[in-house]
Amino acid sequence: MKFKNNLLIYLAGVVAAAFVAVSCGSSKNIAYLQDAEAGELTQIDQYTNVIKSGDLLSITVSSSKPELAVPFNLYSVKSQMSVVNDITATQSLEGYTVNMDGNIDFPTLGAIHVAGLTRSELSEMLKEMLASYMPDPIVTINFLNFNITVIGEVARPGTFKVVGDRISILEALGMAGDMTEYGDRENVIVIREIDGVREIGRLNIKSKNIFNSPFYYLQQNDVVCVDPIDARARSTSVFQMNLPAIASLGTFASSVAMLIFYITSVLK
Repeated sequence: MKFKNNLLIYLAGVVAAAFVAVSCGSSKNIAYLQDAEAGELTQIDQYTNVIKSGDLLSITVSSSKPELAVPFNLYSVKSQMSVVNDITATQSLEGYTVNMDGNIDFPTLGAIHVAGLTRSELSEMLKEMLASYMPDPIVTINFLNFNITVIGEVARPGTFKVVGDRISILEALGMAGDMTEYGDRENVIVIREIDGVREIGRLNIKSKNIFNSPFYYLQQNDVVCVDPIDARARSTSVFQMNLPAIASLGTFASSVAMLIFYITSVLK
């Protein structure tokens, strides 16, 4: 009797292990950074986006003498015009468009080449140029067009506004509610346009090598496209995707049941 009980426990353990194997195989298909080791150190890239042709910049100038900063602010000029014309002032966001030559037309200072500079670099340059017009100038610059678009097999596809200088592909997927179970994690596409040239990058989210990709950090107006695992993935249920494994497991379970029945009959 003891031998029979031990055998039944062993066979039950085999069946449980088979279920765990199927479950682990399924989860491994959707896990990120599978080759990253715990405690592994990675050098953080000091990447920051640069200003490009077509960008829309918000540039605000302030000083300890505010009246001297008025001519250098699009906000101040518009508010002043509204008051003079007795029109109710509206807080509309105005910006400087970077033209195809990489320049902006700045009040009083004229054309300034800004393409290729970071926000902080442009801020420092403008401070030096404005120092002769006002004491201790403060220049605040923001991107008004830093948007990214995430489409395909994600929970919430759409276009998202980015605050700051950079956003990673993982953060972008998080903003879109993460990839669905049908998303192809080994072939995430990033579409980027720079100076009229379109470039396409492909990322394997399962690998830590994405940290070394020039597409890991997104740029203004990048489009992230998550394709389905295959053309029929959207209409395929989880049960159907694992049907071969389930069928094999069913066959194995039937064989085990028959073996148990046979051994039980013999040992009676």
